[in-house]
Amino acid sequence: MQSPVVLNDRGRKFLAHYAAILRTLRHQIYHALPAVDPGMLRPFMDAYRAEQTQKPYLLRNHAFIEAIAHCQKVAVPVLSRVDPFLSSSHDDNKLIEASVIADATPRGLAAFAQQSRFHEALIKSLLADPDLIKQMQMADGPRHGHYGLAMQIYTAIEHSCPQSHKGILQRFALAVALVQKPALAWYPFHPVQRYLNFQRAYLRHELNPAFPTFTTWECRFVADEPYRNHEISWFRRMLMNYEPNYVMSGHYLDIVHTDVGYNHMHWNCVPGCKPAQLIAGGGECGARAWIGRLAERAFGIPTWGVKQRGHAALTHWTPTGWVTRLGAGWDWIWWNHRNGLHFLLESKARAYRKKFTRVLRAQWIGIALGEQKPNLSSFGTGGYWWAIAESEEREIIASGKPTYVTPGNARLARVNGPTLAQRVAATEVPSSAVKISRQTNGVITIPAAAYRGRNGTVPGVTSAKSFSGGMQIYYHCGQPAWKEHDPFQYVVRVTRPGVYEVRATVVSVKPTEYLNLVVNHGHTPVAITIPWTNGRWQVTKPIAITLVKGKNILTFDRGRVTGFPARGIFALSIKKFVLAPD
Repeated sequence: MQSPVVLNDRGRKFLAHYAAILRTLRHQIYHALPAVDPGMLRPFMDAYRAEQTQKPYLLRNHAFIEAIAHCQKVAVPVLSRVDPFLSSSHDDNKLIEASVIADATPRGLAAFAQQSRFHEALIKSLLADPDLIKQMQMADGPRHGHYGLAMQIYTAIEHSCPQSHKGILQRFALAVALVQKPALAWYPFHPVQRYLNFQRAYLRHELNPAFPTFTTWECRFVADEPYRNHEISWFRRMLMNYEPNYVMSGHYLDIVHTDVGYNHMHWNCVPGCKPAQLIAGGGECGARAWIGRLAERAFGIPTWGVKQRGHAALTHWTPTGWVTRLGAGWDWIWWNHRNGLHFLLESKARAYRKKFTRVLRAQWIGIALGEQKPNLSSFGTGGYWWAIAESEEREIIASGKPTYVTPGNARLARVNGPTLAQRVAATEVPSSAVKISRQTNGVITIPAAAYRGRNGTVPGVTSAKSFSGGMQIYYHCGQPAWKEHDPFQYVVRVTRPGVYEVRATVVSVKPTEYLNLVVNHGHTPVAITIPWTNGRWQVTKPIAITLVKGKNILTFDRGRVTGFPARGIFALSIKKFVLAPD
């Protein structure tokens, strides 16, 4: 734990100034609050405290469910007394300013302001902007109460990026400032560059259609990605090249199921960045959770990483509410001393955007008055106004359907313009894009999507519209281990028999693999070397085959893998094959 900063003469003056403001605001707030009969208050707080005696796993613990129900029952008369106050915005400026000073502490603000005239001006500007500090407090405030640092980051983003002043980009800029650095701080964090990474992706229409609808609170869970900015960009581009269906469907997490083998971690099996190494070499629960979180956040989906006993997983936003993935249910998980049920309660209540301000005001009062904050790893541990806030959350959720529902993708496209993925998905692919073509010099181009199988479809092969135009295929087998796959074939007719050089245009995220090619049902396959391409399109080195005049059948199947194959996974994407006469 760091020692407190020693205050100089200027710092002590700031301390006295902020402390005096807080005392005045506390006095005004205290006298504005509605009185509650102790005869109602005592049973309510006793019922609230009883919640903490119930242990995991809570949703399977009938006593916990009963304790919550009892607390809500005795809360009814208390909430009826405080709801008129909590439903009014009349005292918001006082509540918010007091909660900021109390959360930051007068000493914390003074220690920041004494550093320079610039730092002093940042605090002065912060406290003089009621709209900004309200937006901060509605998003749970800055990490560890570092308001000065949040203002410093936010100001730097504003000065560097003119487009950060309004709409979703302003909300995301503030979210970056509130996060300050990811909870898993593996690498040095550059907040302005983090903002710019997502601004560029947003302006290129690469993010999920729902991204423009997110609140500042939701944006925090996008900004809070521990991988470096260039790794986020790499992942985004890699997935668009490698498996565009995952991007167009919004199922970004599916790459974990198909490509991140569940096995001991094999670092350095490819020379790329850390996410590239995990996708290539696989890993256990931690590696799969890290890639899953990155997959969602890279495309702008809020994600809360979680742990459970002996396991790592994640949760993420969906249009119908937050869900757990790669692990157990909400009552088994936690992150940074907050259990899953607490997070789920807040995320559900926040869907009622207008009503949720009652919860926020109760929390602001609790902070402003210096009440005990709740221990979010349990229940029933906070002060009176924190107890009110929790009961308000439960009452709001029980009141009916949320007032705000995320619009569908089609409506979002009309309002905000289509994303790049939506434009690609809507593109008509001409029939010529999946037909084998021949040039006058004898070169034959085989679109990968022109394949055929025994019964039309081929297990293990999926076609997709390509972000680079036309079509491509994804050939995958080995995960899960029992997943079926068949060879895929092309029928090629030639008028010039002889030797042809074959090259394939591929994307691979695996160590070197070999794609076997058999011509006309021969017994000895020829292996095309598929290198690791770092998620980019690349042309393979040529191999030689002999074609006969007329009809030829080219059959492709998985060959061997090298290095440390992740759970035996064989996977690559193919755009086309080019056959050139020797």
